[in-house]
Amino acid sequence: MRRHTGDHGWLIAFSRVVTVMGNNATLWIATAVAIAVCAIRRRWQWCAYLAGTTAGGAVIISAIKAAVGRPRPMVVSHLVDVQTASFPSGHAMDSAFVYGSIAIAIVAGSDGGRRWNLVAVAAMLLVFAIGASRIVLGVHWPTDVAAGWAIGLGWTATVTQVFARRIGGGSRTFGKRTLRVSEPK
Repeated sequence: MRRHTGDHGWLIAFSRVVTVMGNNATLWIATAVAIAVCAIRRRWQWCAYLAGTTAGGAVIISAIKAAVGRPRPMVVSHLVDVQTASFPSGHAMDSAFVYGSIAIAIVAGSDGGRRWNLVAVAAMLLVFAIGASRIVLGVHWPTDVAAGWAIGLGWTATVTQVFARRIGGGSRTFGKRTLRVSEPK
């Protein structure tokens, strides 16, 4: 991919900025702010949901990276510092479950409509840009990023299903938004 970005310094500069949105510190701050907002609004169940999604996801990514131990690509020099294994992309996975769960919490408290579309699209674009930035910066194979997205979204979907069932099953209204869950067959 780098040979296609070599003439586009703006893409590398943009990728360096975007990748920061997927750094651990940024994601923990985003989670803490979202939990604080939920606490101020006395949405205690959503505080637990956000904390559980983030903490559980952090354990999962650490376990997978330790078990797989895939080395980083050495096809090109890395444009950012990295210390952990390559598979799956922590930036892609972590951003998927952090920004995904925050989007779900926002939507659950909204009246739906355009706000839902805007939040969902913004979260998806941010998660996509973070993952793509890791490829542009030469620190991940595309399969690392794709796996990170899949595992992160899968984890978010699983926690959301469990969360919805534990607090009411079937479907549950949070504020003006209904979170629907498929019934077990």
